[in-house]
Amino acid sequence: MTESSSTYYKFLDYIDKITPLTSDERDILLRRIMIKEYEKGEIIIQEGVKSNYIYYIHKGIVRNFINQNNKTFNFRSEGMIATGYSTFNYDQGFKSKMNVECLEDCTFILISVDTIHYVVENFKYGDRLVRYLAEKHILELVELLTDIDCKSIIERYNDVNVKYPNIHQRVSQQIIASFLGTTPVHLSRLKTKHNNHKMIPASK
Repeated sequence: MTESSSTYYKFLDYIDKITPLTSDERDILLRRIMIKEYEKGEIIIQEGVKSNYIYYIHKGIVRNFINQNNKTFNFRSEGMIATGYSTFNYDQGFKSKMNVECLEDCTFILISVDTIHYVVENFKYGDRLVRYLAEKHILELVELLTDIDCKSIIERYNDVNVKYPNIHQRVSQQIIASFLGTTPVHLSRLKTKHNNHKMIPASK
């Protein structure tokens, strides 16, 4: 199996976990999607610009960020879908609400909006598939917002470590601090304080 074939079939496995496709549907989908590679630092979706694709991440890690203050809003990595939330922005002509930047060299499966519409209209369970993807994306957004209100910076920092293994070898501390709403210096102090507290033995 070639590398490109492996990329396509990993994406199909991702889809099959949501809802099974017939062999004909798999063949049709394979003909309507494509693999594309981007370099570290490239912006694949721009805030305020209509995006014609959603991106399944085969390899690499990206961030959602907004232009104001270069604020990092979220991360996405292997096996996840990356968007600028344009597909939900009906009132503004489906313009992206956020930028998507590659934090590493990345490989994506690109699924066009036209293909999404085709799947809904022609696949047996196409509406279920697309609805699940949309609902999952929105639920992750809601979870992100509630975490900001309900969890401390250290709790969110620990969550990032679990959700994105090795993120500290892949992403700069400045970007991670931006996501947490603090500075690298303050984050370093919090981590030191947290680690020292864990080392203190409990009182008997």
